[in-house]
Amino acid sequence: MSATLTHAMLEDLHIGNASISLLAYTSGGVDITNGLDFSAADQIFTLEGTFNLTSDDPSATDIKIDQHQEVIDTKITKGGNWRMTGNIPSQAQALLEYFYTEGGTIAAGTAQSVKGVKGPDGSFYTGEGFLSTPETKEVTMLVESESKNTAILFAHVKLIVSPMRRDDNDNPAYFPFVGYVLPNPKLVNSALVGDFAVLKAAALPTGA
Repeated sequence: MSATLTHAMLEDLHIGNASISLLAYTSGGVDITNGLDFSAADQIFTLEGTFNLTSDDPSATDIKIDQHQEVIDTKITKGGNWRMTGNIPSQAQALLEYFYTEGGTIAAGTAQSVKGVKGPDGSFYTGEGFLSTPETKEVTMLVESESKNTAILFAHVKLIVSPMRRDDNDNPAYFPFVGYVLPNPKLVNSALVGDFAVLKAAALPTGA
């Protein structure tokens, strides 16, 4: 039998981050085998070095007998809580509307007058009010590598942002987010299609 794990595994490594695309999660699960369309998906952008994927490591517990404390077996507990984090450097109204409940609109010339900011008569700010508690969003997420030769697809992610932070005067204010990868209950031919997929760039079939 020929080997299946070879040096070819080191080709097209997932390095860097070209894009993070979001589709609204479909209740009942997502068929990741049937051509999801991310061409018009929402996208979020993260400060350099802040987008990370982490998970809990498996743990081991030895089973021993009293006699000489001999180890006769080891119980392995699977790792879990696969999560992602990142910092979104934006205060765009569209971003706030995505993650927060909207309040009232602040029209030009009606509020927030600030004397002397842009002239002797001051300037006026426009915008929108939001409730301070962010909403939880459930999404299907596609993370593309910098080369776009590889991508990771997460079928079901629960995503939430923390309130805005500003660390210093040299870097932009940002919204930290955390996402939890959840099970995808979608069945096709009575079998689960999977919670995530690792994808490789491929040419479209002839006539597609």
